[in-house]
Amino acid sequence: MKVVAALHLHYYLEAGKHENRGASMNRSLVILAVAALATGCAVAATSGGSPGAATEAFLMQADRDFAVATQARGIDGWMSFYAPDAIRIQYRGNMIKGFDEIRKFDMAYISDTTHVLNWEPTDAHVFRGVSIGSTTGRYWAMSRAGADAGKETGRGRYVTMWRRDGGRWLVIMDTGYPEPAAPAR
Repeated sequence: MKVVAALHLHYYLEAGKHENRGASMNRSLVILAVAALATGCAVAATSGGSPGAATEAFLMQADRDFAVATQARGIDGWMSFYAPDAIRIQYRGNMIKGFDEIRKFDMAYISDTTHVLNWEPTDAHVFRGVSIGSTTGRYWAMSRAGADAGKETGRGRYVTMWRRDGGRWLVIMDTGYPEPAAPAR
């Protein structure tokens, strides 16, 4: 989403207006390093836990269910997938720590009815011990109102880290970054 997607685009656009390029590049490199670590160090788990409960396919479905819950129930659906100790790493911004702080931070965007945030996981990994995993994917935001209704307002990539808790996958870290705007022709 993930949520993220639209939030990241918003903060990317706002931060670009006020931030120096060097600091932005450093943060971008950190986010890319986290993404590389999450996908590059993964070890597929095929045993442990209940049969099939910790496979990549189940983790991909959890990410899709996260998107559906957010679409259907807004901020309540969004937060229903976050662990109490989760963190959100803002693109070009600070880290948000904990369930209540994430809810407060994401409330305005997730509740905004003039835009819709969509995402789709493209890859999942379940790590050693089958209790931690990651998904990566693409997100896109669409306008729902005015002359731009139905038009894409932004897109990018995301990384979400998950933890199995009581047989359920919960988000423990979420971040994303926008794709660069296409050059004007």
